[in-house]
Amino acid sequence: MKKIKQYLAFAIALLPAVACGQNLTEVWGQISINNLTINALEKQMEAEQISNHVGLAPENPEVEFAYLWGSPNSIGNRIDVSVTQSFEFPTTYVYRSRIADLKDEQVGLSLRSQMMEAYLEVGTLYYDIIYQNTRIHDMERCLQFLSDVSAAYKQKLDAGEINIFDYNKVKLSELNMRQEKAHAETERDAMLLKIKQLNGGKSIDITLAEFPEITLPDSITDWASRSPRLQWYDKQQEIAQQQLKLDRSLWAPQFFVGYMREQVPSETFQGLKVGLSVPLWKNANTLRQTQLQNSAINMIAADEQFKLQAHLEGCYATAKSMLRQIEEYRALLASVDELELLNQALDSGQLSLVEYLYELSAYHESHERFAEMQHDAALEFLELEAYRK
Repeated sequence: MKKIKQYLAFAIALLPAVACGQNLTEVWGQISINNLTINALEKQMEAEQISNHVGLAPENPEVEFAYLWGSPNSIGNRIDVSVTQSFEFPTTYVYRSRIADLKDEQVGLSLRSQMMEAYLEVGTLYYDIIYQNTRIHDMERCLQFLSDVSAAYKQKLDAGEINIFDYNKVKLSELNMRQEKAHAETERDAMLLKIKQLNGGKSIDITLAEFPEITLPDSITDWASRSPRLQWYDKQQEIAQQQLKLDRSLWAPQFFVGYMREQVPSETFQGLKVGLSVPLWKNANTLRQTQLQNSAINMIAADEQFKLQAHLEGCYATAKSMLRQIEEYRALLASVDELELLNQALDSGQLSLVEYLYELSAYHESHERFAEMQHDAALEFLELEAYRK
């Protein structure tokens, strides 16, 4: 992950201060490096992985020293020195080390899960911005025609060829369209500001006004297994199995070895000492507890697998249906997209002003509907795309 981020950092350093992200991969590549929360999560991951390996070594040795004054003085003083090191059963250290390694992997999976959530947030904003760009582009085109008609009707009004009511109809339609466009621009600018915040305060100018082409795979059968959340549960199941072995090994007696020296006037005693700690009460019920936890984790993992697979299949079916509708709608719009002919028909008298404004409104609404369909399909695809990576 660090090597990838270093490569991305080098590539992004070559971009201008205000980057222009025209695809989601570029936008996410910049944010994944510049986002302060993601950087903090990576530091936290490193700290947690270090903490997983704390306490795996044997207990610290114990050193005792005693200086005892004799009474009466004639018997002299006594000096005791003792050094003791305790050990658990050897396999205990093996199981604890395995559990620590598995927890390290879990920490990485938790980071991946949080990165996936961030990716979905960025992707949603990205497609929301494209949606507003598409709407703004369409309204700008409509406004060009409305402005031409408005100017022409102003000349007719000044010449006395039409009344003020016809002119007001055109101006009102133009005003409504401009207000709708201004609202869309405000929404778009707010989303770009949010993208800037996610990118560590660096602007990303997303100007694309057309949705990228969506290509669905033939199958998503194994996509759920790519979920870092499900993989986290897989690791938790492995941890539970290792914990069960660890709990069993803890029933083996602990032992300690040491050196002891006892010195009194004219006499010195020294030698080795050994001992055992028999676990009669401390580990009671731990095996039963671990077995129950293992069963619970297995059921939770199976439930998560089922729910995620159902969710992805639902997104896949919805996106597939939407793409089919989009292609049908695209073909229909292409066959009736005759905006320029409307002006010609109005100028030649084939259409009345009311009919012209109605047709222009129908054109705009149909393109609004088309953009909305593309937006919805893109968000459904985004849910799937997060698991493809």
